[in-house]
Amino acid sequence: MPGKLADPDRVQETALQTPGLAPLAPLERPVAPAEIAVRVLDTAEAFAALAPDWNRLHAESALASVFTSWIWQYQWWQIYGREQPLRLLVAREGTEVVGILPLYVQTISVLGVRVRLLRLIGTGGDTNPDDLAPMLEPRRAERAAAALARAATALADADVLLLTDLPPQGAINGAVERAAREAGLPSATGLCQPIAFVPLPPTWEEYLRSLSSHHRSGLRYKRNKLVKGHGARFFVWNDAANLDAAFDRLAELHHKRWEASGGSESFASAEYLEFHRRVMKACLPRGWLRLYCLEVDGEIAAMSYCYRFRNTVFSMQSGFDPAKGKLKVGNVLLSHAFEHAIGEGNRVFDFLRGEHDYKEQLTTDQRETRCLWVFAGTLAAFAYRLRRVWLPLLKARLQRRPPPKLRP
Repeated sequence: MPGKLADPDRVQETALQTPGLAPLAPLERPVAPAEIAVRVLDTAEAFAALAPDWNRLHAESALASVFTSWIWQYQWWQIYGREQPLRLLVAREGTEVVGILPLYVQTISVLGVRVRLLRLIGTGGDTNPDDLAPMLEPRRAERAAAALARAATALADADVLLLTDLPPQGAINGAVERAAREAGLPSATGLCQPIAFVPLPPTWEEYLRSLSSHHRSGLRYKRNKLVKGHGARFFVWNDAANLDAAFDRLAELHHKRWEASGGSESFASAEYLEFHRRVMKACLPRGWLRLYCLEVDGEIAAMSYCYRFRNTVFSMQSGFDPAKGKLKVGNVLLSHAFEHAIGEGNRVFDFLRGEHDYKEQLTTDQRETRCLWVFAGTLAAFAYRLRRVWLPLLKARLQRRPPPKLRP
C-alpha cells in the first residue's frame, strides 16, 4: 500500500534586494500532482458512511449507471454480501475521494479446490446487473484507476481478481492489465455479455414509420382491440404507498409467464425478492423506477419492470397473464413502454443481458460488456485457470472449433 502522503511542494517567492535593481520576479516551477493513496474499507458502517462521496462521483461519472449507484450497491451488499469479506478500495488525493472500486471476496470450489474470487459488488448473486465500473473523478480518472488497479492486484486474500460487466471504454480495464504486467501476474480478458438495445427516435411517429406496414397495422389493431373490447389502460406505477402490492403482482405475472417454459430463476429466492423490493422503493422517489403496467378487464395483465437513467430505459424483467396471451398483452405493453420512453426524451431502450427470441425480433443493435481476470501465484488460481480457461480452449482445439469466448 502507498506510504503516508507527503506535504505538497510549495513555491516560495524570493527576490534579490540589490541596490539600484528591481527585485527579480518570483521563481516558479510546476507543482506535481499529489499522490493518490488507496485505503481498504471492510465494514458495513464504512460502506454506509461513504454515501456522500459515492453519490458525488456517481453524478460526475460519464460511465455511471443505476447499477453503480450507492443505492443499488449498498442494498446488494446488505442482502447478498454481508457474510463475505468486504473490500472497498477508496482512492484519495489528499483528503478528497477521487475513486471507489467496490469489491468483496467470494469463495467457490473449482476442481475440489477452494478459490477466493475478488469480485465487484453486485455480481455473484442470483440477480445480475450490467454496466458496472468503479466511480472515478473525471479529471483524475486515469490516475485514480491506476492506483485502484495496483491496490486490487496487490490484495493478498484473493486468488483471482474477477471483474465483470465492465464498459469496454472504462479506464479501469487498461489499468488492471498494466498493473498485472507490472506485478508479473498472468491476466486474461474476454466478452462478458452481448446486450441488445433499440435506439429510440425523437418521436413516436418516426418509430412507427420505421416499422414495416404489416407490423405497424398489426400493432394498431391489437391496441384498438384491447381498448374497445376490454377497457385496456396503460399507466406507469407511481403509488409509493402500494408499491409492495405492485411488486407482488409483478412477481406473480413473471412466474405465470414462464411456467409453461420450464420456469425462471428470477423472483425465485427470498434474497432476490427482498433486494428488488428495497431497490424499487429507494429508486421510485428519485425518478429512476419505471414500472409499466397494462390493465385489461379491470386487472393488471402485464407489467414491465425497468429503470430510467440519463435518457436510457433499462429493461429488467417482465411478466404477463398467459390466460390473456391471445390478446398479445405483452407485445402491446412493450409498445406503450416504447412510446412512453420516447415521450420522455429517452434515446435508448436497453434490454440488458439474456438471450430471448423477442429481443432478436425487436432489437436492431447490440453492445457488449467485458470481463477481466488476474491470477495470483497460488494453487487455487491455477485450478481456476485450468478449469475456466485452459480446458475449454483444449476442448475446442480437439473438436476443431473456434476458441470459446472467455466468460466468468
